[in-house]
Amino acid sequence: MTSTRQRGTLPLILALLVSIALTAVALVVGVPAQAATAPFVGSVPAGTVLVAGSVVTSPNGQFRLTAQGDGNLVMYGIGNRVLWASNTAKASGATFVPQADGNLVIYRAGKAVWSTGSSGRGAVSLVVGDDGDFAMRQASGANAWHASAYQDRVAAGQVLLPNTTLRAAANSGLRLVMQPDGNLVQYDGTRATWSTGTSRWPGATAAVQADGNFVVYAADRHAVWSSGTPRAGAGQLLMQVDGSVVLYGASGTLAWSSRPVAGLRWPVVSQRITGRYGDDRGVGHVPRYHQGADAGVGIGTTVYASGTGTVTTTITGNATYGNYVVVTYGVTTVLTAHLSAINVTKGQTVSLNTVIGLSGNTGQVTGPHVHVETRVNGTLVDPLTILSFR
Repeated sequence: MTSTRQRGTLPLILALLVSIALTAVALVVGVPAQAATAPFVGSVPAGTVLVAGSVVTSPNGQFRLTAQGDGNLVMYGIGNRVLWASNTAKASGATFVPQADGNLVIYRAGKAVWSTGSSGRGAVSLVVGDDGDFAMRQASGANAWHASAYQDRVAAGQVLLPNTTLRAAANSGLRLVMQPDGNLVQYDGTRATWSTGTSRWPGATAAVQADGNFVVYAADRHAVWSSGTPRAGAGQLLMQVDGSVVLYGASGTLAWSSRPVAGLRWPVVSQRITGRYGDDRGVGHVPRYHQGADAGVGIGTTVYASGTGTVTTTITGNATYGNYVVVTYGVTTVLTAHLSAINVTKGQTVSLNTVIGLSGNTGQVTGPHVHVETRVNGTLVDPLTILSFR
């Protein structure tokens, strides 16, 4: 006769056996376990299914790869700055799978809506670095694929934690590293070009303060180095493509830099100005103020970069500007318009003597010239006040 205790035990044993059997089947067919939405730190094993709300942080927590509910996979940097996105925001309900074949895939309803296209290369994990980049990592330590994400600036109120790296551009060797030993070091490749000399303070952090001062604090919160700029106001710190670390104040003016920074130059070898900033170009009683300054030069005149910067826009056939180029130099952008030819591409790093195009009369013009338009932190300023003639 079976006791009551035995009758209660048998169902539990059967349930356990079924659970073991299902687990075995899952292992055989390679079904990945779904990820919890709690943050992963540093890496995720290949085969993990990331669901909406899953987060993979860098080892020090300053960078976050986020699987969003709208279907977008986004890398957020310091200050929630968007460093990279899959641009799949219309794929709500998606899952995000770093696969063992080396491919990172976003699935919705069983169909791939985005991938890195790196299948066949093999990977053991998805890793997130303290520089904002992330990669499908192979067993050898090489990358099957990486996003080339980076952060080049931090705003006032933000802090650089140990191991955090700012990079001038994607895959650039120009970088600023808050080292675990407490030293804040600027590198060009493997060569250190500047440092705060604070290596005796392991665990130190670097803060861009709201008063305009840039300070390295020891772990016990006493200052061990500063830029000495407490009156500059809330601005931002940039690791620039010219190899300088520059602190800008509230007005966008240079407050401090790790090395001397050359001023920006006028884009043509000519001092003839045929139109000035603020001129009224309106018809009748409707004012329309000129947003830049015009260099009166003939068609085919060489147009140069104003310094070392990055080409951020190249446009042809615009109704107003014709063919034009925008180059970013730190917090300043210089637009040159009405070009007859463009000689650079978006993302290209340029220097003072780089030919970015040739002057022309494209777009809305009354004659050949180069329209020069400058902005500091997005605000229009008179080009003749910040660009010096060649």
